[in-house]
Amino acid sequence: MFKKVLHKPWLAWLDKRIPPNPSHALNMRSVFILPSRFGWGFIVMCMCLFLLGTNYQNNLMLLLSYLLLSVMLLTLFYSYQNFAAIALSVSPPKSVFANTSAHLTLDRVKHSNYQTKPEGLLQIQWLQFPKLKDTTSIIFDIGNQEQRLTIPLLLHTRGEHKLPRITLKSAYPFGLYNCWTHLDFDVKVMAYPEPKAGKLGEVVHHTQDTAGSKEDERQGNEDFFALTDFIEGEPLNRVAWKQVAKTGNWVVKQFSEQRSDDVYLSLPTNIPLEEGLSALTQKIVSMQSQGVHYGLKLGSTTFTPNNSIAHMHQCLSALATYPNTPFAVSHASATPAAAPSATLAAQVADNSVSKGFSK
Repeated sequence: MFKKVLHKPWLAWLDKRIPPNPSHALNMRSVFILPSRFGWGFIVMCMCLFLLGTNYQNNLMLLLSYLLLSVMLLTLFYSYQNFAAIALSVSPPKSVFANTSAHLTLDRVKHSNYQTKPEGLLQIQWLQFPKLKDTTSIIFDIGNQEQRLTIPLLLHTRGEHKLPRITLKSAYPFGLYNCWTHLDFDVKVMAYPEPKAGKLGEVVHHTQDTAGSKEDERQGNEDFFALTDFIEGEPLNRVAWKQVAKTGNWVVKQFSEQRSDDVYLSLPTNIPLEEGLSALTQKIVSMQSQGVHYGLKLGSTTFTPNNSIAHMHQCLSALATYPNTPFAVSHASATPAAAPSATLAAQVADNSVSKGFSK
């Protein structure tokens, strides 16, 4: 109860002392340092040696206590200098589905005030107050050649979530001191509804151009139209592999066909909201992978039929924020890995195969 009362004032104090920022270079305001348990035991041992040396007038014991205390003092400055040399910047996180892990990717950058590189093991975990039982931490070797740190976070609900602060801890070099900080990278991530099979409505509209013609050029699978640059997430069956082999440039084939009837997806009213949004998400993902043009009617918002990756993200974002849901996250127990290079469309394909749409 006492911790809950101090929760908001403590976070407000952190916001003033360490304001949210896309990049952080540690300094005296953002670094906290105190002796560890081992460090406190070390201090007590030095005091005991000093008392024994004074009591028995043993100069060697006094010299030993002074030597150990000097090591303790020097370690204080070295531990701070090593930890304060950390500088990190954030990369925009990719959108995910509900009940899957988002990834906060941090890039190591050069610190403006330090020429040396940090060393030792760095412990990273999400800051929660009070702590939960499922709190997990990830250990990185900050001194290796890896320039990117990836922290997973499991998102249980759809919507746009602001990621909490992360806690960095280090006990380098001798474990006598614990250095830590709580950084807010001011990052938001979009969690789309979890795709699940369900019933939904489809409204079909026959379209004509201004001249009354019922034919129009459109991306399809009939007649070859042109070659365009490859955009990550497009189906690989459209890639012009011969051109890729000759020039090394990734291009895709665009086809033309007669304009077909436009399909507008709508939210069903006879099932719960979350089930309807999940069914719409599954349908959008399925039509996107099949290359079918689709539109979306959601409340007063209408998205005209298209089949681009940007169109899919717009539709899924509208579903994720209709209406807004409360923030709820928990820590993922995944091991550290490189930042995922696959796009959402690739995740969709994997989910559709593994789950059958029943992240």
